[in-house]
Amino acid sequence: MSMDVLLHEVLRKIHSGMMSFKSDSPSLDDINRFQSFAKAIVHAQSLGYIEQMIPHKEHYSGNGHYDLILVRGGLTHEGVLKLQEFSGQPTPVDETLADLFERISSHSIREKWEKALNRRVTDPSGAITAARALLETTLKWIIEQRGRIPTDNNKELFSKAIDALGLVVKGKPIEKTIEGLNSIIWGIGDMRNKHGDAHGAASDAISPTKSEAGLCVNLAGAAALYLLEEFESGA
Repeated sequence: MSMDVLLHEVLRKIHSGMMSFKSDSPSLDDINRFQSFAKAIVHAQSLGYIEQMIPHKEHYSGNGHYDLILVRGGLTHEGVLKLQEFSGQPTPVDETLADLFERISSHSIREKWEKALNRRVTDPSGAITAARALLETTLKWIIEQRGRIPTDNNKELFSKAIDALGLVVKGKPIEKTIEGLNSIIWGIGDMRNKHGDAHGAASDAISPTKSEAGLCVNLAGAAALYLLEEFESGA
């Protein structure tokens, strides 16, 4: 993972409120895995993106590796600007979904959206994977909230969610748009299969561009917003 991706992840986590970072366990393997992320925090501090950082190193291995880093004060103004540079400028969909998530109980949907949103510049493949996961999670959540059982056949999820919402679109002006929305959802799924990081990538695969990832994320956000607003209005 490149330093830019790690740095972005550090800034994103601190901006979301995380102030304590440590290895998953005291084992040497976990401490070794933690070093890249820890060094990204140290690097962020050296660049002036973090107000204050308090590092701690273990002593029993003889390597003097980081095993805990505390952050105080959050991001500096420069850190916030750098995070915006990494994540891209917010769009109206970003802001509307952020407001909606204050009323929607699903942490999983929020998590998938934030992951897609924050990866669209530095990790296009990961952003596309998260965008597809956002849509799938949203559809399943709506079906479950309506007291029904989601299908294992992903291609039937959209129609089942529309049915669970009680939407009658046949013969209405919105019908073609809804059909197009279904195509968009599975188009993003196809992009995920070819360019996302969920299943690995072939050696000759062409990485998606930032603009392609941004398109997938923005379309997924708009689709999720529509579905969740319909859920809210019919709750």
